Amino acid sequence: MAIEYRVRAHANLRHYLPGAKGEARIDAPRPLKARELLEELKIPEGEVMMVAVRGEAVKLESVIEEGCEVELFPVLSGG
Repeated sequence: MAIEYRVRAHANLRHYLPGAKGEARIDAPRPLKARELLEELKIPEGEVMMVAVRGEAVKLESVIEEGCEVELFPVLSGG
């Protein structure tokens, strides 16, 4: 039975999602840690400032429960 995640990527992280859209549904064979979800999406950790689950920041080693909305925020840069 697959585990489904709803992923929303912000700003320049959007191009990593299927179809380069801001949101996607990802299926996994088991519950994933935040780090594993990034690996599944082929998003380099260095490009992610924060992973949020249900609006709360989580550590990369946190296991994400099924059906959760995951938001990915990029590292900010400016001049």
